[in-house]
Amino acid sequence: MTSETLRKIQSRVAALCQDKVVRTAINCLTLYKSERKTDPVLFVYEPRIYIVVQGSKQVSLYDRIYDYNERQYLVSTVDLPVSGMITEASPEKPYLAACISFSPLDILEVIEACGSEALPRPSSRSGMGLSALTDDLLDTVLRLLNCLDSEQDIHFLAPLIKKEIIYRMLAGEQGKTLYDIANDRSDLSGVNRAIAFLRQSFTENGDMTALPHLAGMSRSRFYKKFQQATNLTPLQYRLRLRMQEARRMLLHDAMSVAEIGFRVGYESPSQFNREYRKVFGLPPHADMKRIRTIGIDRYKDENEAIWR
Repeated sequence: MTSETLRKIQSRVAALCQDKVVRTAINCLTLYKSERKTDPVLFVYEPRIYIVVQGSKQVSLYDRIYDYNERQYLVSTVDLPVSGMITEASPEKPYLAACISFSPLDILEVIEACGSEALPRPSSRSGMGLSALTDDLLDTVLRLLNCLDSEQDIHFLAPLIKKEIIYRMLAGEQGKTLYDIANDRSDLSGVNRAIAFLRQSFTENGDMTALPHLAGMSRSRFYKKFQQATNLTPLQYRLRLRMQEARRMLLHDAMSVAEIGFRVGYESPSQFNREYRKVFGLPPHADMKRIRTIGIDRYKDENEAIWR
């Protein structure tokens, strides 16, 4: 990796990102900055490439841990409920990151333009992967950032550079997974349809036996492919979504713990308390007591704002 290119990217992101999160004039590009480490926060990683340009971060997909810094980039190809925290940051050397979003259609357009030239490498079939950050990819990120200096560049060059970034990912270790997500007949696309259904209906206690049919697979194949992609069973996936929403409501809404449990799909407060403790290490009341000792507004500002 070229250290001079990285230094230029760090300088650009630091100058452009004066808040914790900046959604730039390039609609696929979001920048992040934090001057402190954070607690683990539950959120959903949508299809994106995440590049830490300074500092380090840890993302946990259930029991699968991804630790990375400016030497790697993380690709998420399906919506994944993860726990994330910044592990290296300070006022003198803040955490800086860039996020570039993409869709299956974006990938398909690049594949069709390349024809058979960009053949994918074998992949783990996981919906998330960590790869080494190359000089070529760094260079494209710097050129994308530089487009922000000109409205004409934002309009004309930025979409072309985004295609180049996808092209370079297709040629890298995540290539096969990216191909699969662009192919609506692939197993991964089927899993993605099931994920979309779960995200829409996670507060309901409906029967999940329809998910394999929705994905277009046999039951055994669906559960195997779902776990490969997400490192979770469908029930565990739904649990993560419920806990994420429950924690958000505890911090932001004036409701009792029991009412929040009912709102996210639990018929029994005791079951809600057990599952909350399983995910966060403390039952809801004790977790909120801990947060109040820090200050709710301060806790949200220091830990939640960076993930918005």
